[in-house]
Amino acid sequence: MATPTTGLSAMEAFAVIGVAGVGAQWLAWRLRMPAIVLMLTAGLILGPVTGILVPARDIGPLIAPMVSLAVSVILFEGGLTLNFHRLADARPAVRRLVYVGAPLGWLLSTLALIWIGGLSWKASLVFGGIMIVTGPTVIAPLLRQAKLVTRPAQVLQWEGIVNDPIGALAAALAMQIVLVANAGLFWGQALARVVPGVLAACLIGIAAGWAIVQAFRRHIVPEYMKVPVLFVTVIGAFTAADSILHESGLLAVTLMGLIVANANLPSYTELYRFKEQATVLLVSGVFIILAAGIQFSQLTQLSWRAVLLIAAVILLVRPATVMLSLIGTNLPMKERLLIAFTGPRGVVLVAVSGIFAERLVAEGVPDGGMVAPLAFCLVLATVILHGFTLGRSEEHTSELQSLDHIS
Repeated sequence: MATPTTGLSAMEAFAVIGVAGVGAQWLAWRLRMPAIVLMLTAGLILGPVTGILVPARDIGPLIAPMVSLAVSVILFEGGLTLNFHRLADARPAVRRLVYVGAPLGWLLSTLALIWIGGLSWKASLVFGGIMIVTGPTVIAPLLRQAKLVTRPAQVLQWEGIVNDPIGALAAALAMQIVLVANAGLFWGQALARVVPGVLAACLIGIAAGWAIVQAFRRHIVPEYMKVPVLFVTVIGAFTAADSILHESGLLAVTLMGLIVANANLPSYTELYRFKEQATVLLVSGVFIILAAGIQFSQLTQLSWRAVLLIAAVILLVRPATVMLSLIGTNLPMKERLLIAFTGPRGVVLVAVSGIFAERLVAEGVPDGGMVAPLAFCLVLATVILHGFTLGRSEEHTSELQSLDHIS
């Protein structure tokens, strides 16, 4: 469909994004529908369908830093929910999904991209790393809607938040391997570039979290300034880590949130409530921007292989990763299956894949341009599928648990 020749001003674009995002969430609440589905629909209507909002035209170079900073705040808020005391008996499962599931998911996703998607090993290795993420921006609203029992909900939430920065770092490592391969250098040089950046991100995140805890606990920061100071520290930690190694800022802010969450601060409840409200706004805006920025010409590049690939990721790769990772844990089979078939993707996948797609194309990887549209289609397919089925699957699980109890 034709795009209007005159676009919106930056202020008008921000207003449209805000109204569309929050409006979609409100409408989803009224209609009892998945909010993410309506946000993606609103973005597609405003962007490629009508051309009312075209982020590249209306916002321009601000898109990338805005999305990156929004994702950093979202992941920090996710880290604030990772309280070790609440993890209880879900801890072994979470540990397995991080230690075993992340590398296994990277391997299986890469093989699926090569054998089913038909992508080159370079594009597959990078995109396979990104596909580790399951998306806290999607998991949290779905869990709120489905009202899952405690343990599967904790496992899914922790996995989504912890594996998001791991997926971004895996893609960064894979990108370094591609650069080394193109330059004919040694593989060890890729690790030499990535490992210091990862260590620096960890130190920055831990130091920032510790500084916030000490400042708040010793009343160095007045009550009315705690939220602004927290926001500025998050942005500073993300930017500092990201300047050392691209995408390592996500790891830094997640660790920062984890430290603050487990510090038992007296004002933690007020901080978390405000952060949760801010995250609703940021998730709305980012989904609208990313969906509106999609071009139908990009989607037409995909072939029938894309459909098979997405089906394989949902029905084979994700279940195999989870079931193999959870071998030996005490989770009942019904809960394992529920977790195995719940793997929605969200903002981080689309944002990070867009960044690395451009870098792959710049490095002369021809099918690098396929990464972004594939990522969007995967997000769209998973949020629609899980948005409409997760609640029902939980009802079915509850019925089976009741029958087990009766028997």
